[in-house]
Amino acid sequence: MCDLCARAKGIGEYKAFIDKMAEEDIARAEYSKTMAKEISVINKSMYSSMAWPVRFVEPMFEARAAYAVPNNYFQNIFIDDERLGNSFSHGAMRSVFFVGERLVVLSKACNFKDAREYFTSFLLLHLERDEYGLKEAGGEMRITAKVEKPMLNMVSGKAERKRVVFSFIHQKVEGRIVSKEQAAVTARFKNVYDKYAGGAQMKSSSMDLEGYAITVPHLSPHPYMLQLHKEFGYEDNKDFQLHAMDYFRAHMP
Repeated sequence: MCDLCARAKGIGEYKAFIDKMAEEDIARAEYSKTMAKEISVINKSMYSSMAWPVRFVEPMFEARAAYAVPNNYFQNIFIDDERLGNSFSHGAMRSVFFVGERLVVLSKACNFKDAREYFTSFLLLHLERDEYGLKEAGGEMRITAKVEKPMLNMVSGKAERKRVVFSFIHQKVEGRIVSKEQAAVTARFKNVYDKYAGGAQMKSSSMDLEGYAITVPHLSPHPYMLQLHKEFGYEDNKDFQLHAMDYFRAHMP
């Protein structure tokens, strides 16, 4: 077991965060079945290849886009050529982590109605060692998969064979971490994101938690871990981010 995995299992506050998230997800999934009658896309956007519900007290790292603004927060993942939404919302995540040699992807997007949250998409996918790639070269790490396997449709309760494709990238973040104020005035940030309602300045609000932006696609410690960075052995959020690849290197074959 790597050091970060051992720490995660020994931090009571982290386990409490995971337990709370799991209970919230159970409620969201149940309400999603009701909302699927109104929003047909939900019927084909909630799948699990594992018995669910399940609690993973493991280090989780989010596959985030460059700058990670709300309208383009997560890196892409596809189910049967349909891209899952990559916007930020309360309860959303797109995390990868290891359970033994298995790689697990947990992706979810949420919305709400009548003060209750539901999933607009949910994917819990486990991959055996021969079903995913994990490579580091030239200062870049890639986690990739193109796999077809039986999965449970969480709305209908029926098994379906689904194809999942993703390529999560972590580029070198040293020298590419800037303050949210610096990010909001860069030409690239403004050119790309001013087209959204509210403009780039409003979109920079997604950087409030970390206090910085990362200008390249990257894997970031989940906010639950960032809140407990000292318990995980890091001085601050930035220090944790700079060492994110240590976790993946520890799980390389």
